[in-house]
Amino acid sequence: MLQHASLPSSSRLVAPEDGSFRIGGDSDVLTSIHDPSVNVAIWARLLPPDLGPEIAARASRKDDFEGIFDAAEIKEGRLFDPADEASPLRADVGRLLQLFAALSGVPRIQVFFGAVRNDQCRKFHVDYVRLRLVTTYLGPGTEWLPEDAVCREELDLAPPSPAEANRRIVRDASKIRRANAGDVVLLKGERYPDHERAAVHRSPPIQELGLTRVVLVATTYDKGS
Repeated sequence: MLQHASLPSSSRLVAPEDGSFRIGGDSDVLTSIHDPSVNVAIWARLLPPDLGPEIAARASRKDDFEGIFDAAEIKEGRLFDPADEASPLRADVGRLLQLFAALSGVPRIQVFFGAVRNDQCRKFHVDYVRLRLVTTYLGPGTEWLPEDAVCREELDLAPPSPAEANRRIVRDASKIRRANAGDVVLLKGERYPDHERAAVHRSPPIQELGLTRVVLVATTYDKGS
């Protein structure tokens, strides 16, 4: 069984072990994703307590919010219906999407916000996009690997099972890192310009445990992606 280490409190900054990731207690840390040596940037934050009831309600719903939107629409705060302005959760999601739109600089963004109950992305992998933002509002957060814990030559192979793939990809299971609920995780993908080492990450397995995650995923949208 693969083990992992969760991030420390959002009030504490963490020095990277190998230079491939940055973690900080302020949103400014996310700009470090544009550093050529960095493929994971994390704003470690605590969720506002007033989001609790809405997050719990969202976990039981099946009407996920998803689509491809113009970045200008997101930046101007026109993504949600004006009737949702009183929703603290929608307001938080809106702020994170605005932040991602500004950081990514792309014209269109793909958005998913809703509940996840399966193990669709349990294998460690890279994304074939420029950038992806993931925030977990409920449940275990995204897991990722520092560069010195990855066997990259195994990423494109096809072992008989995700579990076997992970055993081959992960050089040192003690170095698997997991974000906490509330953390804003920014991942560099294969399509980021002039970059060869995309972030290696996965969604934590939850299906056998009967867990539900509530997540926001924002992805740079390229035609054909």
